[in-house]
Amino acid sequence: MSSVTPQRRHRDDEDVEGFDNVSVDGEGSVVSSQARKRTRLGEDLEQEELVSDDTDRPILPDNYRRSPKGKGRATDTATPGKHQPGSIVRVKLTDFVTYSSAEFHPGPNLNMIIGPNGTGKSTLVCAICIGLGFKPEHLGRAKQLNEFVKNGTKRAEIEIELAANPDKHDRNPVVTTRINRADKSATHMVNGRMVTKKEMEKLMRSFSIQIDNLCQFLPQDRVVEFAAMNPVAMLAETQRAAAPERVVQWHEQLKTMSKEQKAKQKEQQNVTEILQSAEKRHESQQGDVQRIRERQEAQKQVRMLEKVRPVPEYMMAIRAHAAAKQREKAAKKEKVQLERQLEPNLQAENDKAAYLRAVENAAEGIERLEKRSEAHAEQQRQDYEKKKADVDKKTAEMASEKESVKKVRQSIPQLQQDVRRYQNEMANPPAEVDIAALNADIQDKQRKVRSLNERIEEAKTEMGSLIQQKKQQQDIKQRAETQREYSHTQAGQQANKLRQASPDAARAWEWVQNNRGKFKSDIFGPPIVECSLKNPRNAAAVENAIRQNEMIAFTVTSSEDFRTLTNQLRHEMGLSAINIRTVKQGLDHYKRPCDEDHLRTLGLEAWIVDLIEGPEPVLAMLCDNRGIHATGFTSRELSPQQMETLTKESSCVSSWVTRTDSWSIARRQEYNATSTRSNPLRPARYWTDAPAALNADAELDGRIAEVDRVIEELDQRYQVIRNECREVNAQKQTVEEEEKAIRDEKKKAQNAKTAFDALGPKLRHARGKLADAKEMIRTSRDRENELIGAVDQLTLEKAQKSLDYANAIQVVRDLHNRWLVAQMTQIEAESDLMQLKERTQQEKEMIEARAAEVARLAEDRIRLLRIGKEWQEKCKDLQDDEEFDEGSELNALYRKVHEESWEPARLQTEIDSAQARLDMTGVAGGEHTIREFEERAKKIERSRDKLAAIEADLAALDSNITEIRSQWEPELDRIIARISDAFAENFSQIQCAGEVAVHKDEDFEQWAIQIKVKFREHEPLTILDSHRQSGGERAVSTIFYLMALQSMARAPFRVVDEINQGMDPRNERLVHSRMVDIACGEESASQYFLITPKLLNGLKYHERMRVHCIASGENLPSDYKELDFRRLAARALAVKGRG
Repeated sequence: MSSVTPQRRHRDDEDVEGFDNVSVDGEGSVVSSQARKRTRLGEDLEQEELVSDDTDRPILPDNYRRSPKGKGRATDTATPGKHQPGSIVRVKLTDFVTYSSAEFHPGPNLNMIIGPNGTGKSTLVCAICIGLGFKPEHLGRAKQLNEFVKNGTKRAEIEIELAANPDKHDRNPVVTTRINRADKSATHMVNGRMVTKKEMEKLMRSFSIQIDNLCQFLPQDRVVEFAAMNPVAMLAETQRAAAPERVVQWHEQLKTMSKEQKAKQKEQQNVTEILQSAEKRHESQQGDVQRIRERQEAQKQVRMLEKVRPVPEYMMAIRAHAAAKQREKAAKKEKVQLERQLEPNLQAENDKAAYLRAVENAAEGIERLEKRSEAHAEQQRQDYEKKKADVDKKTAEMASEKESVKKVRQSIPQLQQDVRRYQNEMANPPAEVDIAALNADIQDKQRKVRSLNERIEEAKTEMGSLIQQKKQQQDIKQRAETQREYSHTQAGQQANKLRQASPDAARAWEWVQNNRGKFKSDIFGPPIVECSLKNPRNAAAVENAIRQNEMIAFTVTSSEDFRTLTNQLRHEMGLSAINIRTVKQGLDHYKRPCDEDHLRTLGLEAWIVDLIEGPEPVLAMLCDNRGIHATGFTSRELSPQQMETLTKESSCVSSWVTRTDSWSIARRQEYNATSTRSNPLRPARYWTDAPAALNADAELDGRIAEVDRVIEELDQRYQVIRNECREVNAQKQTVEEEEKAIRDEKKKAQNAKTAFDALGPKLRHARGKLADAKEMIRTSRDRENELIGAVDQLTLEKAQKSLDYANAIQVVRDLHNRWLVAQMTQIEAESDLMQLKERTQQEKEMIEARAAEVARLAEDRIRLLRIGKEWQEKCKDLQDDEEFDEGSELNALYRKVHEESWEPARLQTEIDSAQARLDMTGVAGGEHTIREFEERAKKIERSRDKLAAIEADLAALDSNITEIRSQWEPELDRIIARISDAFAENFSQIQCAGEVAVHKDEDFEQWAIQIKVKFREHEPLTILDSHRQSGGERAVSTIFYLMALQSMARAPFRVVDEINQGMDPRNERLVHSRMVDIACGEESASQYFLITPKLLNGLKYHERMRVHCIASGENLPSDYKELDFRRLAARALAVKGRG
C-alpha cells in the first residue's frame, strides 16, 4: 500500500528562499508565513491536472493510506517489509542548506521524492552524502562544507539513523554530523560518541555503503557523468556495487599482477640483452688480457726493484755518516789546540775590556747624580721665583688698597648729593593720569582701524574678482574671435558640419586632437573632417554611397588604441553616438573588381574610392565597411543596354551610383536569381561649399559685442571700488595717527610713574653705598698693617730660597767636574783596548775559521744522519709492505741486496734493464682492461642469477594469474550475465533491446563493461555512449542498468536524482513502472530513493513504495495541519468521480 508523506515546512519572513521546521510523518502539512495569504484547497484545484488521460485508471490506488505519524526513532510499521541492514530509517536536518528543521522517514523499498524545482529535494541527497562522512565532491556541487550551512546560521547538523545488523548491533546506529561554518570542518558522532574519519569509513564499509559509487549514489549533477562514464570505470563500479568483495579483490589482484608481469617481462628482456652483450664483449677480450698479464709480471719486477731502492741508499748513508763524524772530531781537536796556544794574548784583551766596563759604569753613575742635582737646583730656583712672585703680589695689593681708599674718599660727596636728590624728588610725586581711559581710547581707535581694514580687504577682494571676471571675458572674446576666424577655413566648415551631424562625435574629435599623445598609433577623425572630394559636384553620390554611420566614424589601427578610445569616449565622457572602426589591412588590400577599361565599357566612369582624397587608413575603413572600392560611379544616365549588362550574373559590379540614383544588385546563385534595388540620391550635406550655418558669424559677433559690454561694466565698477578704497585708506591713516598720539601720552605717564616708584630703592641703595664707604675708610689702616707684615715675612722666605738655590748650583758644579774626570779615564781605557784588539785580530780570525769548519762538519754530520734516518724509515716501510712476507719474492730480493751490499748505481742498472724488458711488451692500459674484464665477469654472473630469479617470478605470476582468473572470470561472467538478463528484460518491457557484456582484453586494466542498446526496430544493437544516443535514451539506459543491479545489490540503498530528465512521457511511465516492479518486488534487497521534480498521471504505484511530497510557496498555510495530502487525494478522487 502506498503512502504519501508530505514535508512540513515553515519560512521566515526574512528568508524567502529558505525553509524552517520541516517534519515528515503521517499527518504532514506545509507551513508558511502568517503574513501570506491562505489558499483554499479543493475548489481551486484545476481539474486538468487531476484527471488522468485514462479515465478508467484511478489517480491513487484503492488501498492508499497515510504514513504513520511518529517522532524520534523510526518504526517499521510505515509500510510492509523491513529495513535491510545499512538502509536509511530516518534523516533529520537542522540548519542544513534550505532547511531550518526537517525530518524524513524513508520506507525500506522505493521512496519517491517529488516537489517543484527549488523546494529542497536534492538537499536530502546532499544530506545523505555528507551525513555519512563522504566528501561533497561526490555531489558535483559545492566543494566546501561550509557552503551547506543555512544562511544566517553558524552550524548545520545532519542526523541519519541506519537499520542495524542484528548480528553486530543491538540498536540502530545513529550517525550525527555537525558542520561548522567558521572553520569549514565537520565532526561525526555515532550513537552520541565522537568518532574519527577512519571509524566512519569502517562503519560504512561494514554496511557496504558506497556513496562514491555512481551505481549506488547518482546525484542530479552527476547523471551526465554516469552516462558518459568510461566502460573500464563502469566495470569497476559495477563490481563494487553488485559483486562480492572477493571479486573486486580478485580483479585488483589481477590488475596488480598484470602490471607486475609486464614489468617483469620488460625487465627480463632488458637483462637478457645486457647479458648477451656482456658475454660477447668478454669473449673478444680474452687475448688482450693474456698479453696484459705478461706485461704486469714485468711491471711487478720493476716495482719490486723500486721498492728495495732504500736498502743500498741506507747502507751508503751509514758509511757517509761515519766518515763525517770522524772529520768533525778531528776539526774539534785542532780548534782546542789553537785556543790554548793563543790564550795569554786573549786574556789581556779580556782584562782590559773588563776595566773599560768598570770605568763606563762609574761615569754613568756620576752622570745620573749630576742629572738629579740639576733637577734639585731647578726646583730651588722655581721655589725662589714663587716667593718673589708672592712678595710682588702682596706689594701690589697694598698699592691697590691705598688707591681704593682714595677713590672711596673722593666718592663720598657724590653719594651724599645723590641721597639729597632722591629725597627731594620723592617729595614731589607726578600728577595722576587715567590709564584706563587712555586704553579705552586706544581700543576704540583699533576697532575703527580693523573696520576700515575689513572694508579695504572687501574692496581688494571685489577688485580681484572683477579682474578675474575681466580676464575670463577676454578669454571668451579671444575664443570667439578664433572660432570666427576658424569657421571661415575649410577645416572649420567641416568641423561645424560634424557638430551638426553628431554633437557627440564633434566633442570626441576635439578630445582626440588635444590628447594624441595617449595613443600608440595615429587616430583618424570622421571622414567629414579627414577627407575631401576631388570634385565637389560628386558630393551627393559619394555621401549616398558611404552613409551616415561611416561619415562620423573614427578610425584606429590597433586593438589597444581601440580599447583606450572606447573607454574614454563611452565610459569616461559618457558619449553614446560614437562609431569606432579598427583597420587591420592597408588600402592596397582592397582590389577593384575590374580594371578601368572594362569599367568604362559598362558605362561607369570611376570607383567611389577614386573620387575621395584622405588618409589611407580612413579610405581603407570605408572600403571595408561600405565597399567604396567596389562601388561604381557615373555622372550620366545609363542606357538600357548598359543597365542590362550591369545586372547580369557575370557582371563584376554589384553596386553603383549615377547622377540621380544609387543601385545595388543581390545575386543568389543557389536560386539562380537576382534582385535589383535603387534609391534616389539624397542631397549632399557634408562635402558641399554651402556654409554650415548662415547665422554663425552673426552669433559670434553678438557674443563678442556682449563680452565687450560686460568688460566695460567691469572696468567702471573696478574704478568706483578703487576710489572708495583710497578714501578708506586716508581715513585709516588719520585714525592710526590719533592712536599713536594717545599711545605716546600713555607711555609718558607710565614712564613718570615708573621713575617715581623706583626712587625708594634708589635712595636705600645710595645710603647703603655711603655707609659702606665710611666703613671702608675706618678699617683701611688695619688692612694696610696686615699687608706690610705679610710682605716682610715673604721677603725673608725669598732670601732663604735664594741661598738654597746657590748651594744646589755648587753641588751640580762639583758633580760635573767628577764626570769630566771619569770621561777622560774612559777614553784612555778605550784607546788601550783598541790597541790590544788590533794585535789579537788575526789570532781571533784563525780561531773563528777553525770554529766555522767545526760547525760546517757538524751540520754535514747531522744532514747525513737525517738522510740515513729517512732511508731507514723507508726500509722499515718496505718491511711492513704486504708483499714483504717470509719467502716472498720481495723478501728474497731485499736479502740479496743487503747481503751483497749493492751500491745505488748497481740497483739503478737493474731497474733500467727491467724497464727495457717492460717497454718491449708494447701493450698499454692493461690494468684498466683487466679490472674491466674481471668486473664484467662478476656482472655476467649476477645477470645470470637475476635472469633466473625473474624467470622464477614470472612462472609464479603466471601460475597465480591463472589460478585467480579461473576463479574471477567465471564469477564475473555469471554476474554480468545476470545483469544482462535483467537489463534485456527491462528493455523488452518498452519494446526495445539491450544487453550487457564484458570486453576482455589481454590487459586486465582494460577489461570493461560493454552496454549495447536498440531503441528502433530496424537498427542493430549499438554500444551506449554519449555520442550515439540522445539524452533521453541515455537516461532510460542508465536507469535500466541501475535497476538491473537491484537484485544483486550489495549496497543497502540507492539514490537516483532526476534521472527522468529528457525522457518522453511514454518512456518515463514505462521506466517508472519497471522501477516499481523491481524496487518493490519480493526479491528486492535494496532501499531505493528516486527524486523527481515532476509527477505524471497514470503512474504505477505499489504498497511497498513510499511517496514523499515536498511543497513550498508564497501561498501555503501558516499551520501545516491545514494542508493534508490525504484530503487532497480524497478530493482528487471525488473530482474524478464527478467527471
